[in-house]
Amino acid sequence: MDKRKEANLRVKSHIVHALMDLMKEKSYEEISISEITVRAGVSRVSYYRNYGSKEDILTETLEQLMDRFLKEIEAVPPHTPARRIMTVFFRTARENREFFCLLYDAGMDRQLQEGLDRLIPASGHFPTLDRKRTYPACLFSGALFRLLIRWYEGGMAENDSELSNIFCQYMDALL
Repeated sequence: MDKRKEANLRVKSHIVHALMDLMKEKSYEEISISEITVRAGVSRVSYYRNYGSKEDILTETLEQLMDRFLKEIEAVPPHTPARRIMTVFFRTARENREFFCLLYDAGMDRQLQEGLDRLIPASGHFPTLDRKRTYPACLFSGALFRLLIRWYEGGMAENDSELSNIFCQYMDALL
């Protein structure tokens, strides 16, 4: 990789980590671009070369995480039971709890929900959606979002497999 790209990736990483660290200390709305650049050790020019807003930082980071989710799910062999796929999902969700909770606390529910929406039609394990399947897909995604939040708030007492079984049991009954 070219040195400029490597340097830019480092700058972006510093910015992301700076924002996330600041979000642990104070509310998202109270964080200024100046605080992010100082914490990241980058100039405002570097910041604005990469991002137009604080939301852009979190949105891009969420998209990258959803891309990783998709790659993990797509790596599961075809005809794998849904419970196994959901166990992979919940394992990844456990590993990224802090980021999801920071987004949720920042009021970025819509972005989180849209990220989860991407998982349904894009994965080869879910049939391509037609008009009749749009509402069930929304139900699936919305239920998944609420379950994640409740699981996080409850301290993630259930392991990934247990939560997968709970989710699939209820979704099977509904669909």
